[in-house]
Amino acid sequence: MSTEQPQYEVVVIGAGIGGICAGVKLREIGIDDFLIVDRVGGLGGTWYTHDYPDAGCDIPSTTYQFSFARKPDWDRLFAKRDQILEYLEQVAADHDLPRRMRFGTEIVREEWDDANLLWRLSLASGEVITARFVISAVGAYINPKKNPNIPGLDNYTGVWMHPSDWNNDYDFTGKRVAVIGVGASTMQIAPRLAPLVERLDIYQRTPQVYLPKPDFVLRPWMQRVLALPGGSAVANGIAQVVIDSLLRVAVFTPAPLWRLGARLVDFAGRRAYAGWVRIKVKDKTIRRQLRPGFGIVCIRGGLGGDYLPTLNRPNVELITSGIAAVEPAAIRTVDGVEREIDALVLATGYEVFSDPESYRPGTVIGRDGFDLGVFYNTEELKAYYSTSVAGIPNRFIMIGPYSWTGTAFHYFVENSMRHIAAVIDETRRRGATAVEVRAEAQERFHRDMLRSGRNLAYYLENRCAGSNSYFVNSQGRSPYIRPWSLWKTYRRATRFDRDDYAYRYLAAVEPPVDRPDAVLARD
Repeated sequence: MSTEQPQYEVVVIGAGIGGICAGVKLREIGIDDFLIVDRVGGLGGTWYTHDYPDAGCDIPSTTYQFSFARKPDWDRLFAKRDQILEYLEQVAADHDLPRRMRFGTEIVREEWDDANLLWRLSLASGEVITARFVISAVGAYINPKKNPNIPGLDNYTGVWMHPSDWNNDYDFTGKRVAVIGVGASTMQIAPRLAPLVERLDIYQRTPQVYLPKPDFVLRPWMQRVLALPGGSAVANGIAQVVIDSLLRVAVFTPAPLWRLGARLVDFAGRRAYAGWVRIKVKDKTIRRQLRPGFGIVCIRGGLGGDYLPTLNRPNVELITSGIAAVEPAAIRTVDGVEREIDALVLATGYEVFSDPESYRPGTVIGRDGFDLGVFYNTEELKAYYSTSVAGIPNRFIMIGPYSWTGTAFHYFVENSMRHIAAVIDETRRRGATAVEVRAEAQERFHRDMLRSGRNLAYYLENRCAGSNSYFVNSQGRSPYIRPWSLWKTYRRATRFDRDDYAYRYLAAVEPPVDRPDAVLARD
């Protein structure tokens, strides 16, 4: 009996940092027959879609790069969006990836064909493409929350936008603007809008932590030092050592000492932060509104030296009363105050990889009808080495449960992709057609995450109540941070028992299916 051959050996979903890394690593193991798809119009992921005023990185540029593509000549210590996007475009070009990319392509359903040992990927356009392997590289912040649970939002008739879909043609000059949300995007947007607008209303649900951002222009001599052999790697390594030390403390400190230390750190951290706010913010009421009632490490503190002083401006108001309803041209809060607006910015966050809600039932169907969305919404989030799920053959997640390691996104997608590439390479070496992690191996890894992460879980799940931290999901769990040292994560990505996976074989295959012209590699 002959079987169908897929159109592609590998389809990678997402053309951002993860997708670019996947393409590079696939070529390293000799796979050139792959396609990278993305639902938006170009490569770059977050840095393609987020072009709001002053968009930039809040991680030092010396660490915000691939280990295989060091860049010593960043303009600033904290690079801006345009230069980051240029860097990603250059890396993709250097590795001949653009001709293997297809944009404006949204995959709405992935279904495993067990008879032919391949994936059928249904597109929003109605087209179906097939692949032997699928790598999900959709990133850590999967979907923007453009329609959060705010009463009356559908009634609003004015201009509105999300940081991931910014309207650069809109003139904010002299307008009355409301920003809902006080996270990283608002921290960058608000200081740029405030001098332009008549009034800026910032709606805060949960206080965040705003730390100073020691940004500066990288002088030519600094760039020359970074360009020396190993220069960028050393700069990155220093940051990795700091993070690694913190992870080791979190993992290896005895539980009683950790719990005592957590209380002391929380107390000292809140006092220190209150002092910082006192220096930057004049109004006592605003200072109280900015004071978190939880430990300052419950949430990922933002670096933004301009945000706190912006709250001193006479045309800026920080509003902490809950939103009762959004009206056609105003926002009404629970205290009865109604504020008219011309434009609304929904800086309301994203669905995160550690949220079960990010995995929609019916969108990824594996062997014997196994539904990844149903599994993650009814069970704990788990995946072997954060990448492989039992019941889902030949499919890998680059950013899965417990995948956060290191100082920047590049580091943990590289580790994930090193593991994925090793599994695919082993499958091909054995002459197998399909590979699936064994359930017992997945459970063993998950138990290790729970055991090694007990201190982190205690802190995040017990001492961060009310923080709305994305470190803790709706199940009350914290499958975000990998509770291993960075060296262990790096080493174990490729040093694992290959028989933790089960392999299946097909003998006869039919000739390849013709590919539509739209997906042919471009010259």
